[in-house]
Amino acid sequence: METNTATALNHESGPLMRVVDRYCALIGERAVAGGGEIDWTPLAECVAVDSFKRVGAYMEEMSWPEYIRFLSQWAGTTRFEMTVFRTTEIANTVFQEIEERHYKDGEDFIRKNVIAVYVFDAQNRITHLDIYEQAKDSGRWIIDAAHEAAAG
Repeated sequence: METNTATALNHESGPLMRVVDRYCALIGERAVAGGGEIDWTPLAECVAVDSFKRVGAYMEEMSWPEYIRFLSQWAGTTRFEMTVFRTTEIANTVFQEIEERHYKDGEDFIRKNVIAVYVFDAQNRITHLDIYEQAKDSGRWIIDAAHEAAAG
């Protein structure tokens, strides 16, 4: 086992964190737009699409095409907001601690704490994304969409 340590604080984003920032901004822009065909091509610039794997909060595993299907089902069906609490960039990994807020149909509201772990290749593209969350209610509609996308 390899152990990486970090001992310094920096107020500037590192190169991998800048990729995560762009990735999150692109998802946010498209989530708001929603409806119909969504152009996810700019998002693919941040990702090693041939080797990408996402493991979600419900242990569902998705390849890049499955993840795009999941995002397309989700975008436009919810108003999404997030607040970043902390980020840690070390070696080829970024840990992002956030609060997510999902509003659906003006009635359903879900708030959850999430740690997203992004792993990068040598070209600074995301190859792996793990999602860990704390929530009192994750929302059946989010769980169903995740399972449906992973099932193909």
